[in-house]
Amino acid sequence: MIAPLERLGTNPLVSPRDISFALATGTFNPGAAVDRATGRVVLLVRVFEEDTRRSCLGLAISSNGTRIDDLWDHAAIERIEPYEEWGVEDARITWIEEDACYAITYTGYSPAGPRVCLITTDDLLSPERYRRHGPRIAGENKNCVVFPEKVDGQYVILHRPMPRIECVRVSSLEEEWPLAGATLLGPIADTWRSSRVGAGSPPIRTRIGWLLAFHGATTIEEGNVYSMGWCVLDLEKPERVLYVSDAPALAPEAPYEIEYGPIPQLDHANFINGVHVVFAQGLIEMGDDLIVYYGAADVSIAAARVNKRRLVDSLEEAIQLNQGGVPL
Repeated sequence: MIAPLERLGTNPLVSPRDISFALATGTFNPGAAVDRATGRVVLLVRVFEEDTRRSCLGLAISSNGTRIDDLWDHAAIERIEPYEEWGVEDARITWIEEDACYAITYTGYSPAGPRVCLITTDDLLSPERYRRHGPRIAGENKNCVVFPEKVDGQYVILHRPMPRIECVRVSSLEEEWPLAGATLLGPIADTWRSSRVGAGSPPIRTRIGWLLAFHGATTIEEGNVYSMGWCVLDLEKPERVLYVSDAPALAPEAPYEIEYGPIPQLDHANFINGVHVVFAQGLIEMGDDLIVYYGAADVSIAAARVNKRRLVDSLEEAIQLNQGGVPL
């Protein structure tokens, strides 16, 4: 049995009413990282503004990962470029040790559609030091993460041209990232990921491989339910999948993960049975635990934790027994 995630008793960590700089109806889909300078957890929070019907990114800080200590009274990343005209959404944060910088991937939304965009910085808490690199991948795309280490001297990147996860490599983050690579995961009919999948958090190195939290969604007819699973990729050849969850590691069950009322940031025609969403985007190490941060019901931010050693041991046993789901 795979070691289970335990929801935090402090959930939800951030709710729309907590935002002071905008009338928000959604605070969800957080990127997460441990700040190298202070050791605190930094969350880049997608904030949906009711008046503009657009998103920006707010910033929240936690000293222990389980409770928010500070929530900025202004946006950290606003819509300032043409490719962000309709929204700045769904950040992921990777600390790249070799470059001594953070790579922030996010969705820039505009009349050109959703595009994978990149910001780099050496200081998460100083937005004036954020450097925009613009869209990185041609065409509509989302759910992009950068690995924290190079493999064979190359940056490894996961992205999601609908409906699958692709793994690509580049020699420089400055160059345009390729659309086609090695397909890692795809939807499987009649399962918890019957419609589409996408990378959740930037992966972390473990002794058994790269550990990735990812999301799967069912079809609209099945309710468009978003859940989280685990994936383990080979350390030396991350294009090789060693394990993938055959059942969700975290599915929407808590009251704050399910919403039946109207939500301005959603097209409810896509959620015929109500909004059931666990959308993981952040994975950090805190002491002996791993903490997963996720968007709950596309409204708030929640988190769940698991002992890292127990999780890795249980995944190793599953790999040895050839257990797990089918990648493609």
